Amino acid sequence: MSSQSGESRSDPACAFQTLLERALLLDLEVSHTGKILKVGAVLGPRLLARSGKNPLKEVCGELERLAAGAGCILGHNLIRHDLRILHDQAPGLSLLQLPVIDTLVLSPICFPENPYHRLVKDYKLVRESLNDPVADARQAAALFQDEFQALDGLRHTQPRLFEV
Repeated sequence: MSSQSGESRSDPACAFQTLLERALLLDLEVSHTGKILKVGAVLGPRLLARSGKNPLKEVCGELERLAAGAGCILGHNLIRHDLRILHDQAPGLSLLQLPVIDTLVLSPICFPENPYHRLVKDYKLVRESLNDPVADARQAAALFQDEFQALDGLRHTQPRLFEV
């Protein structure tokens, strides 16, 4: 086991994959009034896709069961949006205690030439088509892979800055 953890520290791809395997990928689609319209979550091979037609208590129970094996939550605009909504509407969720990786927060650090890094939604060929929260959660993981590589590069090229 110690050789695996040693490998993951020296191999960024392995470290990323190890982190991703335990990350709950999460995205909410919310109305302008704050009503949860859709929930999408992925943990490894398991996924959850629910519409707002399902009772919130039921969806939160399913989300909690899925998150039981997670080491962190990963998504785009989690801190200012999705987790605030969940906290307001379901404050007792234990997954709200997990560490958070927000790709929107990391983007200006990783890509200072593009400080507001929008989530690229390749599945949406037509701008008016509906959002897919499971696809968005997976897109956030793809963006995080780019950010992870950028941070690893920064660690090598500017180690003192990376220490911060």
